[in-house]
Amino acid sequence: MPITILGLGGSLREGSTTERALQIALEGARAEGARVTLLTPALVSLPLFDGTYGLERYAPAERQAILSLLEAVRQAHGLIFASPTYHNTLSGAVKNMLDFLELLRDDQPARLEGKVVGLITVQEGTSGTGNNTLTTMLLAARAMRAWVAPTMLSIPASRTAFDPDGQPISAVFIQRLQAIGAEVAKASAMFAAHWR
Repeated sequence: MPITILGLGGSLREGSTTERALQIALEGARAEGARVTLLTPALVSLPLFDGTYGLERYAPAERQAILSLLEAVRQAHGLIFASPTYHNTLSGAVKNMLDFLELLRDDQPARLEGKVVGLITVQEGTSGTGNNTLTTMLLAARAMRAWVAPTMLSIPASRTAFDPDGQPISAVFIQRLQAIGAEVAKASAMFAAHWR
């Protein structure tokens, strides 16, 4: 049975450069034989996480969006988080998706334990690097007990990396994104074979 890799992130803007980078990373996982799924904030319209653990307070459509996210994470052997860098940290929309993963705390295994996570950020502008975004996602993944893949990537969303239509123009970045996807797929297969 093939492993499943879930791409989680992007932005509320459909077809964003972060979403495109995540799709390319998932192509790398697919090349390793993984089944891939993509969930972006634009595809999953989540309410704001308020720290409560019951779903009763949410409207039916909101509840369904939350349950779809949680089930996709449960089914995944590995994940790739991707966020744009806003003000030198991850976006609120991606953080909200990650916050809802707290509802997996009573699962066995809990949260992301036994899963591999890869990390990508795309930065607009020139206000520093995406290192803070990567660090924040790294800390969140570790707090959820995931094993974080060693290769992480911060991409400048400049003319050297993406064209005006959001398509990558740098072969180096395409190769690095695909390498992250392949790394997550390979490590996830190893974890799936030995994790109890």
